[in-house]
Amino acid sequence: MNQQAKPAGGCMCSAIRYEGIGDPLYIGYCHCSSCRHHTSSPVAAMLVFEADKVSFLAGKRSIYESSPGIGRSFCSKCGTSLTWEGHGLISLLIGTLDNPDDYPPTLHWRYEERSLWCDVASDLPKVKMVFPESSQA
Repeated sequence: MNQQAKPAGGCMCSAIRYEGIGDPLYIGYCHCSSCRHHTSSPVAAMLVFEADKVSFLAGKRSIYESSPGIGRSFCSKCGTSLTWEGHGLISLLIGTLDNPDDYPPTLHWRYEERSLWCDVASDLPKVKMVFPESSQA
């Protein structure tokens, strides 16, 4: 990917717009039950950025605290789920990108929590979710 890339996207009604700066830290599928509930999907596909590498250009997202220190944002007008936020990171849901095909997932998180009937890109590496030490404060 290009270091100057600016993945952009927003909600279904376009009230909220965002862009990421540079390459994401990770691009992957999350199988945790919280992400499944937030996205109403058997798996959530996300780009992970350091929080200061994401700018919200239009609109104000609503944030639901799904667990202590973890926020999940959405548009209060159209209901689109947009982000997972916590530990100094923001994960943008790939389905909200203007060009989602530019960011194919390369790994799985929380694979052990997957729905057994859902086999998405099972040949990708299965990794543990690890947060940067600086985000533990």
